[in-house]
Amino acid sequence: EQSPLLHLDLYNFDCAAAEGSRYVLTSPRSLEACARCAVRPVELLPRALGELLREAPGRSMRVAAGLYEAYERERRRKLQQCREERERIIREEKRRILAPLGSLPPSPAARPGASGGAKAKSHSLDSLQKRREGSWGKTSSESGASSSYSGESLRERGNGSLLGRSFSLGDLSHSPQTAQRVERIVREVKRRKGLSEVPERDKKIAALMIAKHQEASLLREQRQAAHLQWDSQRRQAEQRKEQEEKDKQRALLQGQRMWESQVEKRRGRLSQEQEEAALLKQRQRLVCEERWREQAEKQERLRRERLERAIKEDKQKKLHQEHNLKAKEEGKKEHREREEQLLQEKLSTAAQKRLKKEVQLQKEKKLVNQAEKLKHEALLKELAKQEAEEKEMLKASLEMSLTKAQENYEQLVEKRNQELREKARREDMQIQRAKLAAEKKEREQKEHLEALARETERKLQHAAQVAEEVVQEKARKVVLSRLEKEKVQKMNKQKVEQYEDLRRREILLSIERKLERSEQIFKEKKTVLENARSVARASFHVREKVREETNMRTFDKMAFEAELHAHLNKK
Repeated sequence: EQSPLLHLDLYNFDCAAAEGSRYVLTSPRSLEACARCAVRPVELLPRALGELLREAPGRSMRVAAGLYEAYERERRRKLQQCREERERIIREEKRRILAPLGSLPPSPAARPGASGGAKAKSHSLDSLQKRREGSWGKTSSESGASSSYSGESLRERGNGSLLGRSFSLGDLSHSPQTAQRVERIVREVKRRKGLSEVPERDKKIAALMIAKHQEASLLREQRQAAHLQWDSQRRQAEQRKEQEEKDKQRALLQGQRMWESQVEKRRGRLSQEQEEAALLKQRQRLVCEERWREQAEKQERLRRERLERAIKEDKQKKLHQEHNLKAKEEGKKEHREREEQLLQEKLSTAAQKRLKKEVQLQKEKKLVNQAEKLKHEALLKELAKQEAEEKEMLKASLEMSLTKAQENYEQLVEKRNQELREKARREDMQIQRAKLAAEKKEREQKEHLEALARETERKLQHAAQVAEEVVQEKARKVVLSRLEKEKVQKMNKQKVEQYEDLRRREILLSIERKLERSEQIFKEKKTVLENARSVARASFHVREKVREETNMRTFDKMAFEAELHAHLNKK
């Protein structure tokens, strides 16, 4: 840590060199300005956005940013106000330093030279009080630098001036007001008692008595002002602590309510998503069933169409085969007729040729013609027989081809029907498997959704438990922080009480020393009274008058004065 003697004022407290210091301000004038403006120095330090978020966990980033901007505006306003007050304090100190040089009161003309010299060396009580009031901020700030500003000061200048005064008996006894008051008492005693002269020593004793009375009055006022200030600071600290506790409780309640509302919204959104998922799943199931139904109907329709098309194709093929057989048979018949016609033509041509030859060779080839004729008849018979055999063979071949074609067609139709039935069976099995797969997928999706819902519920419960633990931990930290603050407040109070006791003992010791000095003066006075009874009587009357004016007579003192008066009268 850096030394606390580092000079920190309102212009350099937020610099990099002041980061390691445990004090915000050490300058007396800056501390005095903060005290007059009722601003704690810690309120002038800039704060980060993360600190505001940690203090109010339930607030959003936008709200925290707004709070940060408001805090910065208020901090700059307080800083500007304290700086202006510091400049005002500097101007007041300059005026106080320059004012006594031109405003010293003149010494009275009725005083002797010795008393005039004493009064010339002393200042007035009012100027002394003003000087003490001006220097109070410095002394109180220097004493507060060791404790880093323990609280807020009062705005009233009267209370501050009472706390800042610290007069000695010498200052009070040598003031012009005290001297004027002593002169008035001496004149009154001379007039009433008919005395000629009062010694200067007795005048000083009277002035000392008056100064002692003034000092006691100032001490009472200081104690009363200090008690009032301490009580006011304690009440302000308690009110501030209560307000901080209320703000923290309000922030905790707000965060808890916000968290509960978010949990409710999440649960409602989850239930809505589950309902939408169930509706979507039911709609998908209906769409799938409709699609499966349409697909089954379409496949059945296609199967029927393919079967009808196959039957129609088979019929057309059969008709085409019959048509081909008929065309082939007609072609063969035409071919035979054409061959017969050609043969007839050939025969007719040959007959004509033979006739011609026979005409030409009627005689020569008669036997040959007869042989040819016989041969021709045998050939015709052979051709007729061959034609009959060919017809029989063609008929048998056609019948066999038709039977085989009929068998092939039936086998083809049976095979086609069997393939269609096998295909329909496979399609039915495929549809069945698709239904089973869809049902299985639906069951798996349902189980997945149920598992997801259970996992979400478990996460919500875990989040609620964690949030509750966080709230409890924060509450415990708040309680520990409050106990720690109370402990620190108690220790500060004990320190203040110890300081007040020490101050009171010092004042009592000072009073005792002054009383001892007064007793010594009184003893010297008694020796003087033994040598000059008239002067002693005059001194007695002066002191009596002072006591009457200061109201400091008690029963014991009155009895002692009566005895002394009687003793003096006897002498």
